[in-house]
Amino acid sequence: MKVYVVRHGDKAEGDYFNEYLRHQDEPLNESGEAKAKMLCTYFKNINISRIYTSEYLRTKQTAKYVAELKSITPIEDRRLNEIDNGLIESISDDEIKKRYPEFWTDFFSYSKDVRFPDGETGEEVKTRQKELIDDILKYGQDVLLFSHEGYIRLLACHILGIPVYQRNQFKFDFCGIMELYYDDENKLWKIIRMNQIVEVQ
Repeated sequence: MKVYVVRHGDKAEGDYFNEYLRHQDEPLNESGEAKAKMLCTYFKNINISRIYTSEYLRTKQTAKYVAELKSITPIEDRRLNEIDNGLIESISDDEIKKRYPEFWTDFFSYSKDVRFPDGETGEEVKTRQKELIDDILKYGQDVLLFSHEGYIRLLACHILGIPVYQRNQFKFDFCGIMELYYDDENKLWKIIRMNQIVEVQ
């Protein structure tokens, strides 16, 4: 069984605040649309039975073309949402340092898990990742997930058994693909590839 995890495409600049998400919910820009379309060349001959997206517009737009190619209606799942960075979503780094100095110091120490002000911790994201992955494992067929860089960094930590506060060691480009394989004999997930890029023609 395989799980493919894709970061959304490049997003537009501007104010797209979503009251429900409490975050900016930017659509894809022209480059993001082009990269989303190119994902079809990668997944054309790969068997996918289900597609999941986060609740954010940019993941749903990124999934659109592969979903149409496979004639699959994507499933929106909040467990794929980006880590909730709470009150710092729309303020500058200088303002964050001024208002939340302890958080700023602890976060950039890369030595402990921290809670974003009025947001989540890395471990809380890991908990919802486990719930989702366990559900997918019960389903037993290959699936495609569309999510966000912070989330995918945390998922890499989760799979590799690395502390969540070391997620800064990973980088995932727009539309970068991570492929996981479930080793049924040893009862564990293995990472086959990370940040595979499909070049735009």
